Amino acid sequence: MRVVYPKRRLRSVRTLLIAVAAVLWFFLGGPFFIVGPEEEGVVLTFGRHTASVGPGLHLKFPWPIQRVYTPAVNVVQRIEIGFRTLGSDPNQFIGFENNQDMLDEGQMLTGDENIINVAVIVQYRISDSAAWLFNVRDPEGTLRDIAEASIRQVIGDNAIDAVLTTGKLEIQNRIVEQVQSMCSEYGLGIDIIAVQLMDVQPPAQVSASFKDVATAREDMQAYINEAEAYRNEQMPAAIADSVVIVNQALSYAATRVNAAHGEADAFTAVALEYSRNPRVTAARLHLEALQTVLSQAHVTVVDGSAGALTHYNLSGGPQ
Repeated sequence: MRVVYPKRRLRSVRTLLIAVAAVLWFFLGGPFFIVGPEEEGVVLTFGRHTASVGPGLHLKFPWPIQRVYTPAVNVVQRIEIGFRTLGSDPNQFIGFENNQDMLDEGQMLTGDENIINVAVIVQYRISDSAAWLFNVRDPEGTLRDIAEASIRQVIGDNAIDAVLTTGKLEIQNRIVEQVQSMCSEYGLGIDIIAVQLMDVQPPAQVSASFKDVATAREDMQAYINEAEAYRNEQMPAAIADSVVIVNQALSYAATRVNAAHGEADAFTAVALEYSRNPRVTAARLHLEALQTVLSQAHVTVVDGSAGALTHYNLSGGPQ
């Protein structure tokens, strides 16, 4: 037997169905969506990327016609290698010291074949939201793999001393460049902001020996600084003394040279006069020599014919 519903009853059922569909639509997101101030809305229509919208209230068709993703593009995000922060408290974490998985992730080999444990933070920001969402199936996992491989390679190119002490900044910069290059090649759509070596330690079994080495290096640097300070203190005085000695030597040299020039000029003049009149010049030179010698001698003449012994001093009267 065929049942025929009145038109009013059919209209009521249709209205009820429309109302249920409208309620379900609102519960499933409704005809609008909100993009936060730090987000970008990526709209898919039948699974294809058709629009990217900024912060605010926007309209959309219901699923399965349209679907919206809202990745945070104006936030610096990070991945952690060798440790994991627990919750929002940075003081609560697991690391290579108390977790085997973190140890496996953070334990690396240096260029001089030493084992070292590192904890690294890679900071990044999404620059192309569509590429981040759709070019790679697991973008964050891919970024983690790229970062870990790059860190291992760069640390493997450096000696342990550089990783522990003086080479950290250069190592971080090289990791940033290498991770950014690989992310661009994979089309992840991100910019690498920074790489920080948060903790770098030798294995616990040899930690005491490394501390002794570090202490020895610190002592060596202290001795070097002390020697540099002593050198800086002594150098000005030594330079001043050397200037005084050089000036004295130059003065003595000038005096001797001038005296030598004078004696040479006098000898030349005497030689010239001797060539003109040898006998007279020789007699004058003889007399001058006697005068020079006798002026420095004490001469006493004894007169034996005077009856009494009388002494005469040539430089004065009788004695």
